[in-house]
Parts: sequence; structure tokens; C-alpha cells
Amino acid sequence: MAQKKVSKTRKLIQVEYENNELAGLKQNQSRARSFTVGTTTGGLLEVNMRGDHANLWYILHPVEAVEIMEQLAAACGVQIAMRPKQDFTTWRSWDTTIPGTSHWVGAAPWQLNDEQRELLGEVRAKNIQALRDSKDDSK
Repeated sequence: MAQKKVSKTRKLIQVEYENNELAGLKQNQSRARSFTVGTTTGGLLEVNMRGDHANLWYILHPVEAVEIMEQLAAACGVQIAMRPKQDFTTWRSWDTTIPGTSHWVGAAPWQLNDEQRELLGEVRAKNIQALRDSKDDSK
């Protein structure tokens, strides 16, 4: 039986198919198989992606972690309501009970408990009165 002659172009196509197959195999070796989040010292977080042949990790500040949560939610087409926990983790400067030091002023109602909403109302009223007083003094 005579062998059919293969053209140069057909040989190049076969080589490209094999190169693509090899690239796919190498790419799968880099794929993360698991994604875990843990804490490190000083209130930082560690994200770890474990692969078959290598691991990749990254240290995050809590603000960065919140930004990633927002990005993940947006990519899923949802909006998440976030508020600081009411326990020991408030040492991260998310304590909304200290008047004038909270970056949560202006937060949505579901983000604060009743006591915090009342305190915020008092702080806002004092700030508004102080602003009015300063305008009166400048006249």
C-alpha cells in the first residue's frame, strides 16, 4: 500500500496542534486547585491558591479584602451589605461608637445597630449646631 504524501502546510498544522496541546497541559499545571483565606499577625489576611505544582499567596490589609469582596459581588451581579462585627474584631478601627472618629458616618441603616444609629444622630446634630454657631460667629 502506497503512503500518501503529506504537504508542508499539513505538517505545520500538525506541529501547531501539538504545540497547542502541550501549552494546554502546561497551563493546567498552573491552575489553582483550591483558594483559602486565613489571618496572619497584626490583623492582616493571607490568601493562598494551591496548585498541583506550586502555591501562590498574597497578604492583604482588611481594606483590600473588603475591596475584593466588593469586586467579587459586582462580578456576580449582587450588592452586599457590610457592617463591622459587634465583637472583638472591632479593634481594627471600625468602632462606630466613638463620636467623630468613625468612617462609617453616613452608612446605610442596616449597617448599624439601634444604639449606633442613635449615637450617630446625636453626633450629627452636634456637628450641625457647631457649623451654625461658626457661621453666626463669622458675621
